[in-house]
Amino acid sequence: MQSIREWPDAIAAGTAASTARPHRAAALLQVLAIAGYGIWLWLGLALLLGLSPPGRSGTLIPLGLGAVLVGSGLLLACLRIPGLARWHGWQPRPGHRPTRSALIALATWLPVLAVAGLAHGNNGFWATRLAGAALMLCSLVSLLLATHDDRARLPPTLQRATALLPACRITIAAYIGGLWLWLCVLAQGEFDGGRGAYLWILLLLALALGQGLLESGLWQSLHEPEAPAGAATTNRGRFPARLLASLLSYALPCTALLLGGASGSLPAAALAAPGCVLGQLLERWLYEGALAEAVGARAARPARVH
Repeated sequence: MQSIREWPDAIAAGTAASTARPHRAAALLQVLAIAGYGIWLWLGLALLLGLSPPGRSGTLIPLGLGAVLVGSGLLLACLRIPGLARWHGWQPRPGHRPTRSALIALATWLPVLAVAGLAHGNNGFWATRLAGAALMLCSLVSLLLATHDDRARLPPTLQRATALLPACRITIAAYIGGLWLWLCVLAQGEFDGGRGAYLWILLLLALALGQGLLESGLWQSLHEPEAPAGAATTNRGRFPARLLASLLSYALPCTALLLGGASGSLPAAALAAPGCVLGQLLERWLYEGALAEAVGARAARPARVH
């Protein structure tokens, strides 16, 4: 039986274990889900504003792609794949109640089904626009709630250090989702050059710049004076891997946008979207590893006191 003096150490150790670096496949599924929510964000906004491509295929293809990216984690959890049995902290088994985050994620599928059933013609029907607005809002809430759950498992000091994480998740969802939506439009042969194409390229470039600044702020927060002892060393030895992640996440997609965005180059889009996913997978793996080390350093401090 543990003494009272050992309780802080046990609590800190439990916190460190709960924030350990996730399984590589789980991290990939999380990045894919963020990309899927990003597609739904853009699609819902386009339906709300009446800017979506006419016809069912122009709506159903990106909607279905987002469903594949978002639903892959739930499917593998239902199949009880080792290491992937949890989805938003919930085990889809009889007798296990869904968490709040899982309930919101499940509720997001309702507007998905509504959009799939209502998509028709120029998608100007008021119910279609309402379903698009619900799809956008539910995707946004699901992203924010999942981020809140991730931060809630961290110690208070690291919660302050990850204050930029919600904005970072929303921005990267919009950025990756925009790249995948660009790929969908080109694959369907519905690309329409001109001013709209240039505005879309500028928007994605601005999101890439904003995301890069937010990620830099997150890493810098681990070096702030109020960060736990040992957090200042979490970035050592990670520069080559972070450089590769930046090249895949930003250099490759932005080059593809600048060289093939206005002309509607399908090969450029086919390289940009998957490359960005791989880059963000590596970035997430590195950053969560740094957080786990910071939590471990914090957990070791009470042991020296006692």
